[in-house]
Amino acid sequence: MNEQLNEKLKQARLLKRHFKLAETVEVLKECLQLDPDCLIAAAQAGLCSLLQGQAKEAETFFQKAFDGSKKTDLPVGAYLAACMTALGKENEAENVLKTIHEKQSDFSAASTYMLSAEMLAEKKQYEQAVRLIDALSVRFPQDAFFTSPLNHYRMIRVLALAGLVEIAAPLAEALQENTQNSWEGLAAASSVAMAQKKYEEAYSLTIQALQSGGSSYPLLAAQLHWLAMNK
Repeated sequence: MNEQLNEKLKQARLLKRHFKLAETVEVLKECLQLDPDCLIAAAQAGLCSLLQGQAKEAETFFQKAFDGSKKTDLPVGAYLAACMTALGKENEAENVLKTIHEKQSDFSAASTYMLSAEMLAEKKQYEQAVRLIDALSVRFPQDAFFTSPLNHYRMIRVLALAGLVEIAAPLAEALQENTQNSWEGLAAASSVAMAQKKYEEAYSLTIQALQSGGSSYPLLAAQLHWLAMNK
């Protein structure tokens, strides 16, 4: 790796650490100009683009990184498939997932789909985020991903953020019943209450979730702070 490229990569890492994502992507583009085969730069540019809610841009970078790895970098492939799904490119996503399965039959892209949905929802790209949630149920129904109450809460939270209360509410109720009011169930209910603008109720449920074991989940603490300021 030449010295100039190495310095650019260090600069990109520093910018990303300070969450200056747009600037990070620009520096990573410079890295790719210096070395079009720099797969680290392509993959990181894809991730930073996705964090900004830019699925189309992310797809281009992930495609470059996946192809450059001769389709052996399976985590990058999972992000590529997630972006394609978010953009409504179901057939293309299916082909990528098939390639991943051929390389490693037990590799699951479910967690990547969930994380991508959360990134897009945070940037109000709700239609794309919901496509990914739908795909989770269709593509990975038997996946171990669904054995975790945390992952059910995460899906409910995205649906609530997207304003799909009619879907999120019964799912939250079922999660509470099935997990005997676990912190995940309480947190799911608080997400629904927030979507309904019932901020006092959401505040109370968030406190209960934190007290019931949710203190290890950083988003809940941030949510409580927001509710304290807005309830």
